[in-house]
Amino acid sequence: MYHFIINPSAGNGRAQKSWTKIQKKLCQLNLKHSYYLTTSSTDLKQHLRQQAKLTPKTIFVILGGDGTLYHALNAIAFPTKLDVILGYIPCGSGNDFAKAAQISTDPNKALAQLLAQKAPRTLDLGYFKTSDRAGVFSNNLGLGFDAQIVEITNNSPLKNQLNKLHLGKFAYATCFFKALRRQKTFALTVTLPNFPPKNFSHAFLCTITDQPYFGGGVALFPKARLDDGKLTLVVIEKKNLLDFLSVFLLMLLPGAYHLLARSLSFYTTTKLKLTTTTPQIVQVNGETFTFPPGELLLEIKQQKFIFAVCKIKLEK
Repeated sequence: MYHFIINPSAGNGRAQKSWTKIQKKLCQLNLKHSYYLTTSSTDLKQHLRQQAKLTPKTIFVILGGDGTLYHALNAIAFPTKLDVILGYIPCGSGNDFAKAAQISTDPNKALAQLLAQKAPRTLDLGYFKTSDRAGVFSNNLGLGFDAQIVEITNNSPLKNQLNKLHLGKFAYATCFFKALRRQKTFALTVTLPNFPPKNFSHAFLCTITDQPYFGGGVALFPKARLDDGKLTLVVIEKKNLLDFLSVFLLMLLPGAYHLLARSLSFYTTTKLKLTTTTPQIVQVNGETFTFPPGELLLEIKQQKFIFAVCKIKLEK
């Protein structure tokens, strides 16, 4: 039994259109299913938890973007973990997780991938905790410049316009220079297991990821994998504008030459602590919040996850 949960606003209506195609295909296949259209992230969480408790053997298929997936993952993780099977069909703007997991953005092809899955495999989720919130993420968590881009993009009418043209992945690029003017450098301390703390006085971008992509398909750390049991931290300083822009230009080119830049540092680990002395915008799977001065703890959580179908079982 499949239960589809659709975020009709994802991708400026793309999820709703995709569901029309998928439902038609399901009827052709005579596949038993049910569905639910969410009205908000809170509604999604409440519905998913309620249905998961009533029908735990059902496969719950999420139609939405990276943000919708983020809310679904956290719905079954908190306040108590639920052992359920999830499916995912990407219908958002950036679809970074789909790119990393090689899920087709064509709804019928994504459905075919989902139905073809036979067994789950262990993939990674990041877990974060601040003084007032905690959660898990499938893509990345960033503070500073990339979070500023996400914040501006999410509040820009241009994002919806590009989604209508199926160019949603370019929405983040259009807000690049506005974020560049708004974001300020900040002091950051990185603490890793068995190493002395590392201080950055001109941090500008700080992103923790368990997959290669962010910002609509930009390869931040091409070596990152969804199943290597590790998180990757990337910190870029901005001591002068030209140097910072050159790093981003290299990031857009084939290869990973930007990782050789002197202003970029990266670390691969299972857990870490970030400490800031100024408030920063934080983005998690494309959802934003303000992080006050303090500590941000991160670690890896390994989950059962099959690209289009995932079996989530969070450990305390």
